[in-house]
Amino acid sequence: MKITNLKDASSVSGGKASGLALLNKMGVPVPAGFVIDDTLNLEFNEANILEIQKFLSQLDSTKKLAVRSSARAEDGASKSFAGIFETELNVKNDINSVLDAIKKVNASATTDVVKAYANDEEQIMNIVIQEMVEPQIAGVMFSEAIDINGDDVVLFECVEGLADKLVSGSADPAQVIVKVKENQLDETGLRVEGSLLNLSNLKNIFPFVNRIKRLSDRPLDMEWCIDKDGKPYFVQARPITSTVFINKNTKNDGIVASRGYAEGKTYVIDENKSDEEIKYAIDNFPEGAILVAGVTETLYMPAIKKAKGIITEEGSALSHAAIVSRELGIPCIAGYKNAISLFPTGTKLVLDASNGKIIANGVEDSLNTKKGFEFGELYCFDNALKVDFGNFKAFFELTYGGIMLHMAGDDATPENMEQVEKYARKVFNTSPEQHFDDKYLWYFEIERFKKLPFYNEMNQKMMEIVEKKDSKMLDAFYNDSLGMLAELVNYKMNGANDSEKLIIDEIGAATNLILDAMLPLGYALRQCYFDSIDLCKKYNLSFNDLFVDNDLKTNDSTLMKIKDFLSSVAKNRNAVYEKICSIGATSPEYFELRDDEVIKTCGYDQNATIDSFYSSLTDSDFETIRLIMEPYVSEKKDNASIVRRK
Repeated sequence: MKITNLKDASSVSGGKASGLALLNKMGVPVPAGFVIDDTLNLEFNEANILEIQKFLSQLDSTKKLAVRSSARAEDGASKSFAGIFETELNVKNDINSVLDAIKKVNASATTDVVKAYANDEEQIMNIVIQEMVEPQIAGVMFSEAIDINGDDVVLFECVEGLADKLVSGSADPAQVIVKVKENQLDETGLRVEGSLLNLSNLKNIFPFVNRIKRLSDRPLDMEWCIDKDGKPYFVQARPITSTVFINKNTKNDGIVASRGYAEGKTYVIDENKSDEEIKYAIDNFPEGAILVAGVTETLYMPAIKKAKGIITEEGSALSHAAIVSRELGIPCIAGYKNAISLFPTGTKLVLDASNGKIIANGVEDSLNTKKGFEFGELYCFDNALKVDFGNFKAFFELTYGGIMLHMAGDDATPENMEQVEKYARKVFNTSPEQHFDDKYLWYFEIERFKKLPFYNEMNQKMMEIVEKKDSKMLDAFYNDSLGMLAELVNYKMNGANDSEKLIIDEIGAATNLILDAMLPLGYALRQCYFDSIDLCKKYNLSFNDLFVDNDLKTNDSTLMKIKDFLSSVAKNRNAVYEKICSIGATSPEYFELRDDEVIKTCGYDQNATIDSFYSSLTDSDFETIRLIMEPYVSEKKDNASIVRRK
């Protein structure tokens, strides 16, 4: 058996002990204590008991003790083991009480919870024994976090008394966010959110936080407390396993503890049930379900490892549930009131923690209280910023509803999302709303389509029609576009060369995008929304009322024109895709097949894509196609003859 004073502990004694030793070396206050190595193999013989008693005698006999785990793998750079092992607090400073506590902590190293979290890896357990501090307030602190506007901050979460109720998620904390300036806390840039606490002594810890930030070579997740005399102590320090992004509170007082997106059915584990019922729920947790719980007890770990996402009724950004969910890369909403009754087992749920949304059985509950028009879902592409992050691309859309992020769902890994989030907060001073949908794909298609003949002119015509809200112009635009496609398909079947055939296919896809998406589901909706919003308020109407066939109960000419135009938009859009397919200008499988067609037609190798084809095009490839298209898209529609290449 080896016993070491905490000041002299090394990594051999586990993450907790070595973290406390590091804090000691930095000159910050740490409660006195020692660490016993390899306690799973500890023999409780007379010699060992006497040695433990010797070290206990060096501690203040009037104070109770904390007996805590310090496993070799605990508090590491990738795994925190947050709340996984047992902790015994308020232990009497006598040998029998301490030995009982050691045995309880040892027993926690071989549970199913630990096996699930550590993937059955065997643990080497060490145990820290420290003097207890009787705190006025206590909590957890992240020495580095990123605020909603991109500022570097330090994040404190505080509760009255011991911090165990905070990290377990059973108490809602006060959240203190302090701006960092030149690697030091800027007390002028401080704000408090959440529960009301007496935080008058919190600033006593700031000088030590500054020292830690100056001396530590990595960001730290630290547990701390301040006693009733105002003296601060640090009782744990470990590396931060994932970046903490501070998010705005949700309307149900919940917070986004871990960003991400998941779909699945809910499965409730209720800590108020009997032990047998809880064990049954854990043992039978379905793979890929969304866990809903009051708090995430550590004994839930076998279920958490199977879960796609987590919703808890209690908890905070620094609770065990939050830390573990960030480590696992799964979305988590903590502190969502009445979640168990709102989302009982079997509820079909979309958990969009990145955007603060939950959709239960098709009904959306927007946690961030944002109401109104969903601009990010409109097929508009005029205010976009493309960003190349190296191994993936994304584009940000500047809308009236905020900054929208669009990217491929396959690219939405935790590492990539962290890059995107940091970029957005620094550049836009806010966190973006995230969309993983076809709009991302269409954005890059449009970049190609802009090279096609008359594509830009068709877009300009669309914008003119939308601005005027002229239903006759709209009908003519759809009819002319369909007539143009019919002429192009006829040429494709009777005289076009291989390159021209591919161009015509792309024109069909591009025209379909304009007629079936961008015009009806994008620019027309946006323009009509803004032109009608004040009038709708005046007459106590909603924008949705303009889509209903019944009487608006107002004779306002502007509203009636918008309503008629929207009706024409809907009528044309409902029929256009089927017509384009019947002409032969596109098909449902087009985008899945076109790379193969390009490779086959152009003789490219298997690595070629549609981009290879576009980069090879010259003006001469469009010569005849332009002549066919011009009568349908130019301002002067005469009976010019169509010249076809023989």
